[in-house]
Amino acid sequence: MYFPIMKNRAEELRVIRDMNHFFSDSIIPLIEIIQDEYNIKYKIDDATGEFIYEQKPGNKKRNRVKLPPTEDDIITLEDIQKRLNGKRGFIDFFRFTEDEYENKVFKGIELSIRLSRDFSYYQKRILQIGDYSNLIPVISIKKGFKISEHDLHRLINNLRKNNSTIAIRIMDSYLDDYIEFLEDHLTENDFIMLDIRNQNADSKFIELEEFQDLDTEAYKILLNSPRSRDYKNGDYENLQFTNRIDNKVAILYKDYEFDGFGDFGGLKDDLPTDSRGNGTGAALGLIYLKEENAFYSIVNDDTSEGMRGFKYVREEVLKRLPFLDADNDCIAIKRIKEMEGKYGNWGTWSNLTLTRYIQQQAKK
Repeated sequence: MYFPIMKNRAEELRVIRDMNHFFSDSIIPLIEIIQDEYNIKYKIDDATGEFIYEQKPGNKKRNRVKLPPTEDDIITLEDIQKRLNGKRGFIDFFRFTEDEYENKVFKGIELSIRLSRDFSYYQKRILQIGDYSNLIPVISIKKGFKISEHDLHRLINNLRKNNSTIAIRIMDSYLDDYIEFLEDHLTENDFIMLDIRNQNADSKFIELEEFQDLDTEAYKILLNSPRSRDYKNGDYENLQFTNRIDNKVAILYKDYEFDGFGDFGGLKDDLPTDSRGNGTGAALGLIYLKEENAFYSIVNDDTSEGMRGFKYVREEVLKRLPFLDADNDCIAIKRIKEMEGKYGNWGTWSNLTLTRYIQQQAKK
Protein backbone atom coordinates (compact mmCIF):
# COMPACT_ATOMS: atom_id res chain seq x y z
CA MET A 1 0.00 0.00 0.00
CA TYR A 2 1.07 3.56 -0.69
CA PHE A 3 0.01 6.60 1.37
CA PRO A 4 0.68 9.98 -0.27
CA ILE A 5 0.94 12.55 2.53
CA MET A 6 -0.59 15.92 1.66
CA LYS A 7 -1.47 19.05 3.54
CA ASN A 8 -4.80 20.65 2.66
CA ARG A 9 -3.27 23.51 0.70
CA ALA A 10 -4.70 24.61 -2.63
CA GLU A 11 -2.47 22.60 -5.00
CA GLU A 12 -2.59 19.43 -2.94
CA LEU A 13 -6.38 19.68 -2.74
CA ARG A 14 -6.45 19.96 -6.53
CA VAL A 15 -4.35 16.80 -6.77
CA ILE A 16 -6.80 14.96 -4.50
CA ARG A 17 -9.69 16.02 -6.72
CA ASP A 18 -7.94 15.29 -10.02
CA MET A 19 -6.23 12.05 -9.01
CA ASN A 20 -8.95 10.38 -6.90
CA HIS A 21 -9.49 7.77 -9.64
CA PHE A 22 -6.08 6.36 -8.68
CA PHE A 23 -7.06 5.98 -5.03
CA SER A 24 -7.99 2.48 -3.92
CA ASP A 25 -7.26 -0.05 -1.19
CA SER A 26 -3.66 0.15 -2.44
CA ILE A 27 -3.32 3.96 -2.57
CA ILE A 28 -4.94 5.93 0.25
CA PRO A 29 -4.05 9.59 0.87
CA LEU A 30 -3.03 10.79 4.32
CA ILE A 31 -4.24 14.39 4.58
CA GLU A 32 -2.79 16.73 7.17
CA ILE A 33 -5.36 19.39 8.04
CA ILE A 34 -3.56 22.70 8.65
CA GLN A 35 -6.35 25.15 7.81
CA ASP A 36 -10.13 25.24 7.69
CA GLU A 37 -12.40 25.78 4.71
CA TYR A 38 -15.56 27.80 5.30
CA ASN A 39 -18.96 28.15 3.70
CA ILE A 40 -18.91 31.84 2.76
CA LYS A 41 -21.90 33.87 3.91
CA TYR A 42 -22.80 37.47 3.15
CA LYS A 43 -24.49 40.33 5.01
CA ILE A 44 -28.18 40.78 4.26
CA ASP A 45 -30.28 43.89 4.78
CA ASP A 46 -32.89 42.93 7.38
CA ALA A 47 -35.40 45.36 5.91
CA THR A 48 -35.19 44.31 2.26
CA GLY A 49 -33.72 40.79 2.47
CA GLU A 50 -31.18 41.82 -0.20
CA PHE A 51 -27.40 41.47 -0.05
CA ILE A 52 -25.43 44.44 1.26
CA TYR A 53 -22.71 45.68 -1.11
CA GLU A 54 -19.58 47.75 -0.62
CA GLN A 55 -17.16 49.47 -2.99
CA LYS A 56 -13.59 49.42 -1.76
CA PRO A 57 -11.20 52.29 -2.61
CA GLY A 58 -9.65 51.81 -6.05
CA ASN A 59 -12.27 49.30 -7.21
CA LYS A 60 -14.88 50.14 -9.83
CA LYS A 61 -17.08 47.19 -8.95
CA ARG A 62 -19.18 46.75 -5.82
CA ASN A 63 -18.93 43.45 -3.99
CA ARG A 64 -21.13 41.69 -1.46
CA VAL A 65 -19.99 42.13 2.14
CA LYS A 66 -18.74 38.87 3.64
CA LEU A 67 -19.67 37.86 7.15
CA PRO A 68 -16.85 36.74 9.49
CA PRO A 69 -16.64 32.93 9.41
CA THR A 70 -17.80 30.98 12.46
CA GLU A 71 -17.34 27.40 13.69
CA ASP A 72 -20.74 26.57 12.19
CA ASP A 73 -19.47 27.58 8.75
CA ILE A 74 -16.58 25.07 8.70
CA ILE A 75 -16.79 22.66 5.72
CA THR A 76 -13.23 21.29 5.82
CA LEU A 77 -14.07 17.58 6.06
CA GLU A 78 -17.11 17.93 3.79
CA ASP A 79 -14.91 19.54 1.13
CA ILE A 80 -12.30 16.77 1.37
CA GLN A 81 -14.97 14.09 1.18
CA LYS A 82 -16.26 15.63 -2.07
CA ARG A 83 -12.76 15.77 -3.54
CA LEU A 84 -12.16 12.12 -2.66
CA ASN A 85 -15.36 11.20 -4.54
CA GLY A 86 -16.15 8.18 -2.38
CA LYS A 87 -12.55 7.00 -1.91
CA ARG A 88 -11.02 6.56 1.54
CA GLY A 89 -8.67 9.07 3.11
CA PHE A 90 -6.78 9.31 6.41
CA ILE A 91 -7.27 12.59 8.27
CA ASP A 92 -4.57 13.96 10.58
CA PHE A 93 -5.53 17.21 12.32
CA PHE A 94 -2.01 18.59 12.22
CA ARG A 95 -0.16 19.81 15.30
CA PHE A 96 3.42 21.06 15.45
CA THR A 97 5.95 22.66 17.79
CA GLU A 98 7.54 26.02 17.05
CA ASP A 99 11.02 24.57 16.52
CA GLU A 100 9.79 21.77 14.25
CA TYR A 101 9.78 24.14 11.27
CA GLU A 102 12.66 26.42 12.30
CA ASN A 103 10.47 28.91 14.20
CA LYS A 104 9.33 30.61 11.01
CA VAL A 105 6.43 33.04 10.77
CA PHE A 106 3.56 31.08 9.24
CA LYS A 107 0.58 32.22 7.21
CA GLY A 108 -2.97 30.89 7.12
CA ILE A 109 -2.56 28.01 9.56
CA GLU A 110 -4.46 29.37 12.54
CA LEU A 111 -6.20 25.99 12.85
CA SER A 112 -2.93 24.09 13.31
CA ILE A 113 -1.74 26.64 15.84
CA ARG A 114 -4.95 26.27 17.86
CA LEU A 115 -4.85 22.47 17.63
CA SER A 116 -1.27 22.55 18.89
CA ARG A 117 -2.19 24.61 21.93
CA ASP A 118 -5.56 23.13 22.87
CA PHE A 119 -5.80 19.35 23.32
CA SER A 120 -9.54 19.53 24.06
CA TYR A 121 -10.16 21.26 20.74
CA TYR A 122 -7.93 18.70 19.00
CA GLN A 123 -10.08 15.91 20.43
CA LYS A 124 -13.28 17.70 19.41
CA ARG A 125 -12.12 18.03 15.80
CA ILE A 126 -10.80 14.50 15.44
CA LEU A 127 -14.09 13.09 16.74
CA GLN A 128 -15.91 14.92 13.93
CA ILE A 129 -14.27 12.57 11.42
CA GLY A 130 -16.77 9.90 12.46
CA ASP A 131 -19.48 11.82 10.60
CA TYR A 132 -17.87 10.79 7.28
CA SER A 133 -17.82 7.09 6.46
CA ASN A 134 -14.88 7.23 4.06
CA LEU A 135 -12.59 9.29 6.31
CA ILE A 136 -10.26 7.57 8.81
CA PRO A 137 -9.04 9.40 11.95
CA VAL A 138 -5.32 9.56 12.66
CA ILE A 139 -4.01 10.13 16.18
CA SER A 140 -0.51 11.59 15.95
CA ILE A 141 2.12 11.12 18.66
CA LYS A 142 5.34 13.05 18.23
CA LYS A 143 7.74 15.47 19.91
CA GLY A 144 5.80 17.89 22.04
CA PHE A 145 2.57 15.92 21.65
CA LYS A 146 2.82 12.74 23.67
CA ILE A 147 -0.54 11.52 24.93
CA SER A 148 -0.94 9.72 28.25
CA GLU A 149 -2.15 6.14 27.97
CA HIS A 150 -5.29 7.11 29.89
CA ASP A 151 -6.16 9.92 27.47
CA LEU A 152 -5.18 7.84 24.46
CA HIS A 153 -7.36 4.91 25.55
CA ARG A 154 -10.31 7.22 26.14
CA LEU A 155 -9.84 8.93 22.77
CA ILE A 156 -9.66 5.59 20.94
CA ASN A 157 -12.80 4.34 22.67
CA ASN A 158 -14.66 7.51 21.70
CA LEU A 159 -13.46 7.24 18.11
CA ARG A 160 -14.59 3.62 17.85
CA LYS A 161 -18.19 4.66 18.44
CA ASN A 162 -18.35 6.07 14.90
CA ASN A 163 -15.23 4.76 13.15
CA SER A 164 -14.58 1.15 12.16
CA THR A 165 -10.90 1.96 11.53
CA ILE A 166 -8.42 4.22 13.29
CA ALA A 167 -4.73 4.95 12.80
CA ILE A 168 -1.93 5.79 15.21
CA ARG A 169 0.89 7.82 13.67
CA ILE A 170 3.90 7.71 15.96
CA MET A 171 7.43 9.07 15.69
CA ASP A 172 10.06 6.37 15.90
CA SER A 173 11.61 7.87 19.06
CA TYR A 174 8.37 7.20 20.98
CA LEU A 175 7.67 3.66 19.81
CA ASP A 176 9.23 2.06 22.90
CA ASP A 177 6.92 4.06 25.17
CA TYR A 178 3.76 2.71 23.53
CA ILE A 179 4.61 -0.83 22.39
CA GLU A 180 2.44 -2.63 24.96
CA PHE A 181 -0.43 -0.19 24.46
CA LEU A 182 -0.38 -0.63 20.69
CA GLU A 183 -0.29 -4.40 21.01
CA ASP A 184 -3.24 -4.39 23.42
CA HIS A 185 -5.59 -1.86 21.87
CA LEU A 186 -5.41 -2.02 18.08
CA THR A 187 -7.31 -4.45 15.87
CA GLU A 188 -6.92 -5.98 12.43
CA ASN A 189 -8.89 -3.04 10.99
CA ASP A 190 -6.47 -0.44 12.36
CA PHE A 191 -3.19 1.08 11.16
CA ILE A 192 0.07 1.87 12.93
CA MET A 193 2.17 4.41 11.05
CA LEU A 194 5.79 4.63 12.16
CA ASP A 195 7.12 8.05 11.12
CA ILE A 196 10.89 8.41 10.78
CA ARG A 197 10.49 11.91 9.32
CA ASN A 198 13.51 12.92 7.20
CA GLN A 199 15.93 10.52 8.86
CA ASN A 200 17.90 8.01 6.82
CA ALA A 201 16.13 4.66 6.98
CA ASP A 202 19.38 2.70 7.28
CA SER A 203 20.22 4.55 10.51
CA LYS A 204 16.88 3.51 12.04
CA PHE A 205 17.33 -0.26 11.69
CA ILE A 206 16.87 -0.85 15.45
CA GLU A 207 13.53 0.99 15.48
CA LEU A 208 12.45 -0.70 12.26
CA GLU A 209 13.22 -4.14 13.71
CA GLU A 210 11.23 -3.26 16.84
CA PHE A 211 8.35 -2.19 14.65
CA GLN A 212 8.66 -5.40 12.66
CA ASP A 213 8.48 -7.43 15.88
CA LEU A 214 5.42 -5.56 17.17
CA ASP A 215 2.82 -8.20 18.02
CA THR A 216 -0.31 -6.77 16.41
CA GLU A 217 -2.86 -7.57 13.72
CA ALA A 218 -2.99 -3.91 12.70
CA TYR A 219 -1.47 -2.81 9.40
CA LYS A 220 2.12 -1.59 9.74
CA ILE A 221 3.02 1.43 7.62
CA LEU A 222 6.40 3.19 7.36
CA LEU A 223 6.32 6.96 6.77
CA ASN A 224 9.13 9.36 5.90
CA SER A 225 9.85 12.70 4.26
CA PRO A 226 12.91 12.13 2.07
CA ARG A 227 13.09 15.61 0.50
CA SER A 228 14.91 17.83 2.96
CA ARG A 229 13.73 21.37 3.65
CA ASP A 230 17.40 22.39 3.81
CA TYR A 231 17.88 22.21 0.03
CA LYS A 232 16.85 25.12 -2.15
CA ASN A 233 15.78 24.55 -5.74
CA GLY A 234 19.18 25.68 -7.02
CA ASP A 235 20.91 22.98 -4.95
CA TYR A 236 19.50 20.23 -7.16
CA GLU A 237 21.43 18.71 -10.05
CA ASN A 238 20.45 19.52 -13.61
CA LEU A 239 19.50 16.88 -16.18
CA GLN A 240 20.23 13.87 -14.01
CA PHE A 241 18.74 11.74 -11.25
CA THR A 242 19.15 13.73 -8.07
CA ASN A 243 21.04 12.47 -5.05
CA ARG A 244 19.23 15.02 -2.88
CA ILE A 245 16.19 12.76 -2.41
CA ASP A 246 16.82 9.28 -1.03
CA ASN A 247 13.61 7.40 -1.80
CA LYS A 248 14.81 4.15 -0.24
CA VAL A 249 11.76 3.70 2.01
CA ALA A 250 9.60 3.05 -1.08
CA ILE A 251 11.48 -0.25 -1.45
CA LEU A 252 12.86 -0.92 2.03
CA TYR A 253 9.43 -1.32 3.65
CA LYS A 254 9.06 -4.66 1.86
CA ASP A 255 12.29 -5.99 3.36
CA TYR A 256 10.75 -5.55 6.81
CA GLU A 257 7.45 -7.06 5.64
CA PHE A 258 5.51 -3.91 6.45
CA ASP A 259 2.14 -3.47 4.76
CA GLY A 260 2.92 -0.17 3.09
CA PHE A 261 4.80 3.11 3.07
CA GLY A 262 4.00 6.78 2.84
CA ASP A 263 5.82 9.97 1.83
CA PHE A 264 5.20 13.46 0.49
CA GLY A 265 5.30 12.46 -3.17
CA GLY A 266 8.36 14.53 -4.04
CA LEU A 267 7.27 17.62 -2.08
CA LYS A 268 8.85 19.10 1.02
CA ASP A 269 7.24 18.64 4.41
CA ASP A 270 6.85 22.36 5.04
CA LEU A 271 4.24 24.91 6.09
CA PRO A 272 3.13 28.11 4.35
CA THR A 273 5.10 31.11 5.60
CA ASP A 274 4.44 34.83 5.71
CA SER A 275 7.56 35.68 3.72
CA ARG A 276 7.12 37.52 0.43
CA GLY A 277 9.48 36.49 -2.35
CA ASN A 278 11.19 38.95 -4.67
CA GLY A 279 10.25 37.06 -7.83
CA THR A 280 13.61 35.33 -8.18
CA GLY A 281 14.60 31.72 -7.64
CA ALA A 282 15.63 28.60 -9.53
CA ALA A 283 12.83 26.92 -11.47
CA LEU A 284 12.86 23.20 -10.65
CA GLY A 285 11.13 20.20 -12.17
CA LEU A 286 11.28 16.82 -10.42
CA ILE A 287 10.06 13.88 -12.51
CA TYR A 288 9.84 10.55 -10.66
CA LEU A 289 10.55 7.25 -12.44
CA LYS A 290 9.36 4.22 -10.54
CA GLU A 291 11.70 1.79 -12.30
CA GLU A 292 14.65 3.83 -10.97
CA ASN A 293 12.91 4.83 -7.73
CA ALA A 294 14.47 8.24 -8.26
CA PHE A 295 13.63 11.78 -9.33
CA TYR A 296 15.00 13.15 -12.60
CA SER A 297 15.94 16.74 -11.84
CA ILE A 298 15.71 19.67 -14.25
CA VAL A 299 16.73 23.04 -12.83
CA ASN A 300 17.21 26.46 -14.37
CA ASP A 301 20.21 27.91 -12.56
CA ASP A 302 19.41 31.46 -13.65
CA THR A 303 17.62 32.58 -10.50
CA SER A 304 16.92 36.02 -11.97
CA GLU A 305 14.34 34.43 -14.26
CA GLY A 306 12.23 33.18 -11.38
CA MET A 307 9.03 31.56 -12.63
CA ARG A 308 9.96 32.44 -16.22
CA GLY A 309 12.62 29.77 -15.83
CA PHE A 310 9.96 27.06 -16.09
CA LYS A 311 10.03 27.60 -19.86
CA TYR A 312 13.48 25.98 -19.84
CA VAL A 313 12.29 23.18 -17.56
CA ARG A 314 9.38 22.42 -19.91
CA GLU A 315 11.63 22.42 -22.98
CA GLU A 316 13.98 19.90 -21.38
CA VAL A 317 11.06 17.65 -20.44
CA LEU A 318 9.78 17.67 -24.02
CA LYS A 319 13.24 16.72 -25.33
CA ARG A 320 13.10 13.54 -23.23
CA LEU A 321 9.60 12.19 -23.82
CA PRO A 322 10.72 8.65 -24.80
CA PHE A 323 12.69 8.49 -21.55
CA LEU A 324 10.24 10.23 -19.20
CA ASP A 325 6.96 9.07 -20.74
CA ALA A 326 7.67 5.88 -22.66
CA ASP A 327 4.02 4.73 -22.40
CA ASN A 328 2.67 8.13 -23.44
CA ASP A 329 0.16 8.04 -20.58
CA CYS A 330 1.58 10.44 -17.96
CA ILE A 331 -1.03 12.95 -16.80
CA ALA A 332 1.60 15.43 -15.59
CA ILE A 333 3.57 15.36 -18.85
CA LYS A 334 0.35 15.73 -20.84
CA ARG A 335 -0.25 18.97 -18.95
CA ILE A 336 3.35 20.06 -19.56
CA LYS A 337 2.86 19.47 -23.30
CA GLU A 338 -0.24 21.66 -23.24
CA MET A 339 1.60 24.63 -21.72
CA GLU A 340 1.85 27.25 -24.45
CA GLY A 341 3.06 30.72 -23.56
CA LYS A 342 2.34 30.19 -19.86
CA TYR A 343 4.67 27.80 -18.10
CA GLY A 344 3.27 27.74 -14.58
CA ASN A 345 4.52 28.84 -11.18
CA TRP A 346 5.99 27.20 -8.08
CA GLY A 347 2.62 25.74 -7.11
CA THR A 348 1.95 24.44 -10.62
CA TRP A 349 5.15 22.43 -10.67
CA SER A 350 4.63 21.11 -7.13
CA ASN A 351 1.26 19.87 -8.37
CA LEU A 352 2.93 18.23 -11.38
CA THR A 353 5.56 16.53 -9.20
CA LEU A 354 2.93 15.06 -6.88
CA THR A 355 0.58 14.12 -9.74
CA ARG A 356 3.36 12.26 -11.52
CA TYR A 357 4.48 10.48 -8.35
CA ILE A 358 1.01 9.17 -7.50
CA GLN A 359 0.48 7.87 -11.03
CA GLN A 360 3.89 6.22 -11.05
CA GLN A 361 3.19 4.48 -7.72
CA ALA A 362 -0.08 3.22 -9.19
CA LYS A 363 1.85 1.37 -11.93
CA LYS A 364 2.09 -2.37 -11.35
